[in-house]
Amino acid sequence: MLVRTIDEIRGTDREVFAENKNWVSRRLLLEKDGMGFSFHETIIFSGTQTHIWYKNHLEAVYCVSGQGEVETIADGKVYPIKPGTMYALNDHDEHFLRAMQDMRLLCVFNPPVTGTEVHLPDGSYPPAK
Repeated sequence: MLVRTIDEIRGTDREVFAENKNWVSRRLLLEKDGMGFSFHETIIFSGTQTHIWYKNHLEAVYCVSGQGEVETIADGKVYPIKPGTMYALNDHDEHFLRAMQDMRLLCVFNPPVTGTEVHLPDGSYPPAK
């Protein structure tokens, strides 16, 4: 059984801050945990916009608190995000994620991330090895 708390993750290598300071991701489950997916709590900071394009991963996101929006770049559609909203990037959707308030998001990645990834210039994570 794996049991972890956010407090245990703070200040460790499982707490990853964006280089541009737009978000912090606390990685509760990583590839090395052997679950077949990774699970994160991510805080997107108010007033930020992040370009994301997970070409090599699928991601599902559930909003627990805060408000923002996702804009899919291919078609310009804007989807409001608020508590109780889930969105899934099932087509590796390139998008902008904007926060009007700090958003607390719970995220699942497949394949799982290792924990050391940073966004590449195109908004993606490198392919899984």
